[in-house]
Amino acid sequence: MPKPRQKVLSRLILYLILAVALFLRLYHIAWDGGYLFHPDERQILVVADELAFPWPPRWSLLLSPNSPWNPKFFAYGSLPIYLLRICANLAGHLDARLASLDSSFYVGRVLSALFDVGTVLLLYHLGRELYGRSVGLLAAFLLAFTVLHVQMAHFYTVDTMLVFFVFLTLYLAESVVRRPRLRQSILLGGAWGLALATKVSAVPLAVPISLAWLWGVLARRQKERVSFWLAIGGLIFTGGLALIVFLLCEPYALLDIVAFVVDVFHEGRMARGTIDLPYTRQFAGTLPYLYPLWQTGVWSLGIPLGIGGFGGALAALFSGIRLLGRDWRKAGPLLVPLSWAWIYFGIVGSFHAKFLRYMLPIIPLFCLWAAWGMDGLVRWTRGKGWPWRGGAWLFGSTVLVGTVLYCVAFLHVYRQEHPWIQATRWLCHHVPIGSCLMIEHWDDPLPMKQGIGELQCYNDYCIHVFPAYDPDDEAKLQTLLDYLEQSDYIVLSSNRLYDTIPRLPQRYPITSRYYELLFGERLGFELVYYVAVYPQIFGIRLVHDTFIDPPLPRPRLFAQREARYHSINLGKADESFSVYDHPMPLVFQKKQRLSREQLLVLFKDVRASGHSSAH
Repeated sequence: MPKPRQKVLSRLILYLILAVALFLRLYHIAWDGGYLFHPDERQILVVADELAFPWPPRWSLLLSPNSPWNPKFFAYGSLPIYLLRICANLAGHLDARLASLDSSFYVGRVLSALFDVGTVLLLYHLGRELYGRSVGLLAAFLLAFTVLHVQMAHFYTVDTMLVFFVFLTLYLAESVVRRPRLRQSILLGGAWGLALATKVSAVPLAVPISLAWLWGVLARRQKERVSFWLAIGGLIFTGGLALIVFLLCEPYALLDIVAFVVDVFHEGRMARGTIDLPYTRQFAGTLPYLYPLWQTGVWSLGIPLGIGGFGGALAALFSGIRLLGRDWRKAGPLLVPLSWAWIYFGIVGSFHAKFLRYMLPIIPLFCLWAAWGMDGLVRWTRGKGWPWRGGAWLFGSTVLVGTVLYCVAFLHVYRQEHPWIQATRWLCHHVPIGSCLMIEHWDDPLPMKQGIGELQCYNDYCIHVFPAYDPDDEAKLQTLLDYLEQSDYIVLSSNRLYDTIPRLPQRYPITSRYYELLFGERLGFELVYYVAVYPQIFGIRLVHDTFIDPPLPRPRLFAQREARYHSINLGKADESFSVYDHPMPLVFQKKQRLSREQLLVLFKDVRASGHSSAH
């Protein structure tokens, strides 16, 4: 095919990929009814809603920490908050509701989807520059169907925006390697500054940026007389401009520097596990590097793409090292994304907190290297026998088809009403008014407090909030026994607590025993209702097992009903992957009233240890 026709066809394919990517990311955008079950999204929307810009501006106020434009929240960058506030206000001219807290999530999620589609486009260009047009298209196709990207685009959090600016920075760094010029520092520094204003975890981009300048100048010196000071000047100019852009987009990092430093250090300590927080105890005992790789390979990418991506990443590393020994000048462009992937994973993989979204800034590279590996495998088997050729095509087809099918299966989550809405409706319709419900702290309460219409029944019940994360001691045991005696129902919104606490039996002997007895239905309560939503295709469900780690008894109703379905059990999924859009609420009803003495007998083996652990 003539080259002009190839270019036209490639553009058409790229446009089709981008259109499909946008469709997947906007699919059922209001899937949760606007209740904002993701805590990070909820926090960002609340902070953005509280911003106010006085007109005419009072500069003495705006340039102080008391400014109404100061988000006073620096766990994430200010750029996503400002962008949402500005875009929501603009959208409010079309529909006033879009500027309000209740509906601005529409604007935020559209922004999140657009940034993620932008990353698909950037990955195509990066792949085309490194490995050719066909690899770029294939990488863009894989990323368009990557489940974690589709999932994160259904929330307005900072992650999709961060990844976009990270890959814009990497793409611009590639151009510096090929032709280092000071004027390129403007775009490169701007992109890095925007990434930093989105999240400070973009700081390690300093490594590929430095590598790009040093490599580009050294390679150019082989052909023409270029001063080494060009690299030094380029680095200084890039870093300085990045700092300026960062401060322009996040000015209160300087104007309210104490709050900024406190928040950033708190997030760092949380990630490293140097402070004890309930929502990071879930990672106790998880293996550094291996846990995030396993969760990414199974749930974020899907097993076929996970195998292709991880295998391609290792092959790309060895290829870069080999090329470095043969012709170091040609290795520079390849080492820029490699340096980012390995430096970033080297840092994040060592964290105590291993939320799946932490892997998002390098997942596009797994798609790129999977595409490169598949293309290289087909090329390598060209001219060989059919078994070799057939095997290469079979592997590539498995990765492509498997990735598409997994993504389509995951969309089943958004075709269903959110499990917490379903559970609230059931509770409002089936639980008598005045009943006593025992729920857990550190989880969204069911029935929902903010429910409206037929979902508004939270205040119709007596609510006991069990402080499960409090230290196990005699007082906590007595509170638990009181609630067990007084409650008619026990409602667990998700696996947040029961998949964490029993993994810490020495710290929580009493509460671990409680979950074991509850799920074994030995406390007089039986499971009467639950909602299980999983990725599903062709009648086959891809199950994340909430009873496997830690091992807990499966209630009879759950075991009986689940046996009717065709399911593939993929083991444990990271809490952050399932809880926000497809948690599994459980409702236990008291069927037998046990006396205080009978309950104490059930806890007798751990009562002493629980009492002693508090002292």
